[in-house]
Amino acid sequence: MKYPKYEEYVFYQGKKFQIEFYYDENGELPAKEYFESSEYHVQIKLLALVKYMAENGKLFDITKFRQVDKNNKIYEFKPKSERFFNFFYDGQKIIITNAYRKKGQKVNKKELERAINIKKDYEFRTKGGVYYG
Repeated sequence: MKYPKYEEYVFYQGKKFQIEFYYDENGELPAKEYFESSEYHVQIKLLALVKYMAENGKLFDITKFRQVDKNNKIYEFKPKSERFFNFFYDGQKIIITNAYRKKGQKVNKKELERAINIKKDYEFRTKGGVYYG
């Protein structure tokens, strides 16, 4: 198990939430890698959304943030055409799981399924005491 440094996976620490990028057992951060390869204007938009939520609490503008799966409580940040899936976790955390560029009207089922599996992995590893080194 490889653990990234705190400053590598914590995206933003605010008054209301700490927003983190998920990392897998190899220490890889799929959403952060996507973020870093995105165009600058997408990065700025996502950072503005993340900062707002971390400092002020939930964002109620569904054009910027919305729930995409009620059963699994998966949400998405929506800067431009990109979608960054995430979920809320104990201790006022928001975990960003994965991301993709939206091409049609519907949510990409494969990417949503990936987000659900990442959430399950995060919860399993956190409860088992092996996620945070």
